[in-house]
Amino acid sequence: MRKEKPLIEIRTSALVEGINEFDFTCNVSDFEGRNFNVADFSGPVKVHVVVRKSDEEIAVGISTLTEACFTCDRCLALVSKALDGSLDLLYSFSTTLDDKINNVDEHRQIAKNTEFIDITGDVCDALILSLPMKVICRDNPDCRLYERREGTVSIPGMKEAYPVEMNTWQESLEKLKKNIIN
Repeated sequence: MRKEKPLIEIRTSALVEGINEFDFTCNVSDFEGRNFNVADFSGPVKVHVVVRKSDEEIAVGISTLTEACFTCDRCLALVSKALDGSLDLLYSFSTTLDDKINNVDEHRQIAKNTEFIDITGDVCDALILSLPMKVICRDNPDCRLYERREGTVSIPGMKEAYPVEMNTWQESLEKLKKNIIN
């Protein structure tokens, strides 16, 4: 049975004692079987990996950076955000498995003669953890974040207000808000 080549892996035999740095570039569509909406991501995923090797362990620091498009949870406007995530892992060289350490996700035990470490799943986890729980646009004057007064938008902290044209979906949203309040 042939094993598929991992998308992102570290060759441990090529590591030198001390700090090693690697850069990878991939697409979200490369991560098959994960809960990503590929259409949300607009650019490549840049992965920077810092590996610190010693006689007893390998410490891996993963940093991810990509662009994603979302809709604002308040006004439904399109928002583009840079997503940056990070994850730190520790691989200990061991011949026996320690149950206390084995239950911690960020700490793993590997054999001294391990040739490769597959970090594809860990890069995916860093991307998932970088997704915002709530998306709010800050630069859109049409957003509900700003107070609306009879066709003008007043930005807190600003002295002047300027008129704003409302789209049909924004007018419908305002009617719904009034119905819910009343």
